[in-house]
Amino acid sequence: MRILRAFAVLIIFVLLSLIHLAISTGSIKTSYEISELKQQLDAIKPENRYLNYLVAKEEALPRIEKLATTKLDMIYPEKMNYVVISSGEAR
Repeated sequence: MRILRAFAVLIIFVLLSLIHLAISTGSIKTSYEISELKQQLDAIKPENRYLNYLVAKEEALPRIEKLATTKLDMIYPEKMNYVVISSGEAR
Protein backbone atom coordinates (compact mmCIF):
# COMPACT_ATOMS: atom_id res chain seq x y z
CA MET A 1 0.00 0.00 0.00
CA ARG A 2 2.87 2.39 0.81
CA ILE A 3 4.58 1.59 -2.46
CA LEU A 4 1.39 2.30 -4.39
CA ARG A 5 0.95 5.64 -2.63
CA ALA A 6 4.61 6.57 -3.26
CA PHE A 7 4.25 5.58 -6.91
CA ALA A 8 1.09 7.74 -7.24
CA VAL A 9 2.87 10.74 -5.70
CA LEU A 10 5.81 10.19 -8.06
CA ILE A 11 3.47 10.03 -11.08
CA ILE A 12 1.70 13.23 -9.99
CA PHE A 13 5.07 14.96 -9.48
CA VAL A 14 6.25 13.88 -12.94
CA LEU A 15 3.00 15.05 -14.57
CA LEU A 16 3.18 18.43 -12.84
CA SER A 17 6.81 18.76 -13.87
CA LEU A 18 5.90 18.03 -17.50
CA ILE A 19 3.06 20.55 -17.41
CA HIS A 20 5.40 23.17 -15.94
CA LEU A 21 8.00 22.39 -18.62
CA ALA A 22 5.41 22.70 -21.39
CA ILE A 23 4.20 26.06 -20.07
CA SER A 24 7.75 27.38 -19.70
CA THR A 25 8.68 26.23 -23.20
CA GLY A 26 5.57 27.88 -24.64
CA SER A 27 6.34 31.08 -22.80
CA ILE A 28 9.91 31.19 -24.10
CA LYS A 29 8.74 30.44 -27.65
CA THR A 30 6.19 33.25 -27.45
CA SER A 31 8.85 35.61 -26.13
CA TYR A 32 11.10 34.85 -29.13
CA GLU A 33 8.20 35.34 -31.53
CA ILE A 34 7.40 38.73 -29.96
CA SER A 35 11.05 39.74 -30.26
CA GLU A 36 11.12 38.72 -33.92
CA LEU A 37 7.90 40.61 -34.66
CA LYS A 38 9.30 43.74 -32.99
CA GLN A 39 12.36 43.50 -35.24
CA GLN A 40 10.13 43.18 -38.30
CA LEU A 41 8.12 46.20 -37.15
CA ASP A 42 11.30 48.24 -36.70
CA ALA A 43 12.36 47.25 -40.22
CA ILE A 44 9.01 48.28 -41.70
CA LYS A 45 8.70 51.68 -39.98
CA PRO A 46 11.17 53.54 -42.26
CA GLU A 47 9.44 52.17 -45.36
CA ASN A 48 6.08 53.25 -43.94
CA ARG A 49 7.43 56.77 -43.29
CA TYR A 50 8.72 56.94 -46.89
CA LEU A 51 5.39 55.77 -48.30
CA ASN A 52 3.56 58.38 -46.20
CA TYR A 53 5.92 60.99 -47.63
CA LEU A 54 5.11 59.85 -51.18
CA VAL A 55 1.38 60.00 -50.50
CA ALA A 56 1.68 63.51 -49.04
CA LYS A 57 3.71 64.59 -52.06
CA GLU A 58 1.07 63.26 -54.46
CA GLU A 59 -1.75 64.93 -52.50
CA ALA A 60 -0.06 68.34 -52.44
CA LEU A 61 -2.44 71.01 -53.67
CA PRO A 62 0.12 72.88 -55.81
CA ARG A 63 0.90 69.65 -57.66
CA ILE A 64 -2.79 68.92 -58.22
CA GLU A 65 -3.38 72.46 -59.43
CA LYS A 66 -0.47 72.18 -61.87
CA LEU A 67 -1.79 68.88 -63.25
CA ALA A 68 -5.26 70.36 -63.60
CA THR A 69 -4.06 73.39 -65.51
CA THR A 70 -1.44 71.71 -67.71
CA LYS A 71 -2.70 68.22 -68.49
CA LEU A 72 -6.45 68.72 -68.12
CA ASP A 73 -6.55 72.29 -69.47
CA MET A 74 -8.69 73.42 -66.56
CA ILE A 75 -8.93 77.11 -65.76
CA TYR A 76 -10.30 79.16 -62.91
CA PRO A 77 -13.80 80.46 -63.58
CA GLU A 78 -14.34 84.06 -64.44
CA LYS A 79 -16.22 86.22 -62.00
CA MET A 80 -19.29 84.49 -60.63
CA ASN A 81 -22.43 86.34 -59.62
CA TYR A 82 -24.93 84.90 -57.20
CA VAL A 83 -28.56 85.88 -56.95
CA VAL A 84 -30.26 85.31 -53.63
CA ILE A 85 -33.98 84.73 -53.95
CA SER A 86 -36.07 85.06 -50.86
CA SER A 87 -38.55 82.24 -50.36
CA GLY A 88 -41.08 84.50 -48.75
CA GLU A 89 -41.75 84.78 -45.07
CA ALA A 90 -39.22 83.72 -42.50
CA ARG A 91 -40.56 80.84 -40.48
